[in-house]
Amino acid sequence: MGKKGKIGKDRKDKFYKLAKETGFRSRAAFKLIQLNRKFGFLQQSRVCIDLCAAPGGWMQVAKENMPVSSIVLGVDLYPIRPIAGCISLTEDITTEKCKQAIAKELQTWKADVVLHDGAPNVGKNWLYDAHQQVCLTLNAVKLATNFLRGGGWFITKVFRSKDYNALMWVLKQLFKKVHATKPSASRKESAEIFVVCQYYIAPEKIDPKFLDAKYVFEELDLESTQQASVLHPEKKRIKAEGYSENDFSMRHELPVSAFIQHTSGLTALQGVGQIVFDDDTILNHVRTTPEIIECCKDIKVLGRKDMRSLLNWWKHLRAEKFPPKEKITIAEAEPKKPELTKEEIEEMEFEELEKHIAEIEMEDAKDVKRKRKKVQKARQKLNEKLNLKMVIKGDSGPQEEDHEVFSLTQIHSMAELDDLQDQEPDTILEEEQSDDEFKPKYKKYGKGDFHLDDEGKYAGDSDSDSERDSGNDSDDSENLGVMGLGLGKEEDRRDSKKKLKVKKVEKKSENPLLTNLDSRDKDTKRNQRVQLWFSKDNLKNVDGEADEDFDLDKLTNQYKDRGVRVLGEEAPTMPLGKKAKRRARHGPKEEDEDSDSDSDSDLDATEHETVDKVGGEHGYEVVSSEQKQKKIKLNEEELALGALMVQSQKTKRDLIDSAWNRYTFNDDNLPEWFKQDEMVHMRKEAPVTKELVDEYRKKMEELNVRPIKKVMEAKARKKRRALKRFEKAKKKAEAVLESADSSAQEKMRQIKKLYKKAQDEKKNEVTYVVTRKHLASKRVRRPAGVKGRFKVVDPRMKKDKRAAAAKEKTKGRRKK
Repeated sequence: MGKKGKIGKDRKDKFYKLAKETGFRSRAAFKLIQLNRKFGFLQQSRVCIDLCAAPGGWMQVAKENMPVSSIVLGVDLYPIRPIAGCISLTEDITTEKCKQAIAKELQTWKADVVLHDGAPNVGKNWLYDAHQQVCLTLNAVKLATNFLRGGGWFITKVFRSKDYNALMWVLKQLFKKVHATKPSASRKESAEIFVVCQYYIAPEKIDPKFLDAKYVFEELDLESTQQASVLHPEKKRIKAEGYSENDFSMRHELPVSAFIQHTSGLTALQGVGQIVFDDDTILNHVRTTPEIIECCKDIKVLGRKDMRSLLNWWKHLRAEKFPPKEKITIAEAEPKKPELTKEEIEEMEFEELEKHIAEIEMEDAKDVKRKRKKVQKARQKLNEKLNLKMVIKGDSGPQEEDHEVFSLTQIHSMAELDDLQDQEPDTILEEEQSDDEFKPKYKKYGKGDFHLDDEGKYAGDSDSDSERDSGNDSDDSENLGVMGLGLGKEEDRRDSKKKLKVKKVEKKSENPLLTNLDSRDKDTKRNQRVQLWFSKDNLKNVDGEADEDFDLDKLTNQYKDRGVRVLGEEAPTMPLGKKAKRRARHGPKEEDEDSDSDSDSDLDATEHETVDKVGGEHGYEVVSSEQKQKKIKLNEEELALGALMVQSQKTKRDLIDSAWNRYTFNDDNLPEWFKQDEMVHMRKEAPVTKELVDEYRKKMEELNVRPIKKVMEAKARKKRRALKRFEKAKKKAEAVLESADSSAQEKMRQIKKLYKKAQDEKKNEVTYVVTRKHLASKRVRRPAGVKGRFKVVDPRMKKDKRAAAAKEKTKGRRKK
């Protein structure tokens, strides 16, 4: 005999005991606590309506989590025991009286949250109970639409059934976001789920049928989709649903007259076993062949070919029996269009033009895309060839050379014609060099035998043997010029310049084999071409030289009126001074003082250059732009000196005079170590006070201590990240404190753990990617699944790192 289980005691789980300990009226209070912990809708609500609220557990949770002085209103069929700070009503939510009672209590207030945890009394028929609960939820939605503000929340319990999808569709039309969830406080064996609707749209008007259970949960009679099963029985299998009611025969007959009258032949044949001929005209018709009669006897055994022939027969007979009505022509059916105005015609043309432009732009974009793809393919092929070493960089490969065909225009002179006629090959005689006499490569140096030439080289006498041996040592002299003194290239460059100067442009003579039909010379041709060009119509009104001279004179007078000196005119003579008259009378002084004369000549040259540069291209003076000097950075003492120089002119003069002292030297070619020692010990102290120098030193320190922009931005980013982490930890800590599942010590432990985790910033870890030898020289792409920074390493690096670590361990050991 089986053991009987105690169902009632099994239902008293930990949430039942927690509700008893904490004072909640039902274990369902923990469902709302968990939903609020996930979505957080009670903390920001001022008015809450709880439908089907008995015994009042959800009202207790709402009052604890909502702000002070909030309104919590509970409605149920059964009376609710009073709860401090809450309003309870005993009404049926499906009636109009309940709506009036709620409006009387709220007056002008709108609800932020509407809760619904109602369900009918469950019996043995589960389908009926589930449908009743969905209808009750729909009534709750209907009541919520009257009191819920825009952007409000609606939380309800739903039983999973066939009407669940229809209810979810209604909720999605009224709310922007709809979440279906099941809190852990809800029993696993229960079919209930909770739907959280967020952001109520608040439409101005709602159709009554939209929230009517009769229309929302109405079963739709969909049309039969068995048409394809007649021609394609093997492609689609219909789920077996049993036999139709009151139909006990397996063979169904269809009169041929009804079959011909039917609008669709395939639909008429569904479920038919035989077509009976009840009309003799159809039986004796020309198209009614013996094959068609046999096919009509048993429809179920027909194949695809027989079925098609039967449908064609039905089509032709129907067309004869019931001819189609004459179609109304488009011209008769459509009313006459009103005449368009000019503006409407222009708008239509403008729209057509825009469409045409858009089509052209689209075609251009497609062409560009196609060309880009072609280039990418070619580049990809080239990269593959380079990787396979099929193509070498810099090697253009074999090229076809164009061999020019002979033409008479290539002959320009009689000499070229003679060369062309001379077909005998040139004979080249090789001269044999005689090696009979041995001549030394180097010769002994003598004082009187050599002298220096203009270029600074040693040159022998004309009678010496060095001139005779110069031919033998020509190669050595060239190598000496190139490698030793570097003068070989310069000499070649001079010779080439001389050749370019001496060379003259030779005029090409006329081709002796070609006859020119035009007897005019080149000057006559050029003059006639110029006259022909100037005889054009658009050049007849061009001004002549006299008009141009008049315009130039007018422009020159305008510049003179403005005070600008015009180039090409004599400048007004200035009266000479005494020194200038004396120089003009006696001439320049004797060249006793070279430095003075040199300086005067330099000054005159510079004056002459400035005079030449004053006039611009158009004859007026141009202001020369001076280069801006770079800003010099000064130290503390120099800044203090500058402050003293600004104070008064006397102090400035004294400081300038004190700059020339006994420590002032003009020795530039001293060694660096000596200069550094002199800078420390052989220098005069600056005539500034210590307080002034300290003041400027503090200012410089303040400027140097201030961090750069990048450092400040990095610190700000770090601070912002820390604030975000602490905000997250704070929210989690608040949720931990509000949870009633754990004790106070466990809460403190969790909060400490959260804040400790928030203090430690998570470092960006570097992912190491191991490469191989054949991929070492190529650029490594980001591997699949690797996020963030990654470093490419090879096994050799790991071995080197291990060896370095082992060497570091044995570094301090003493050798025995």
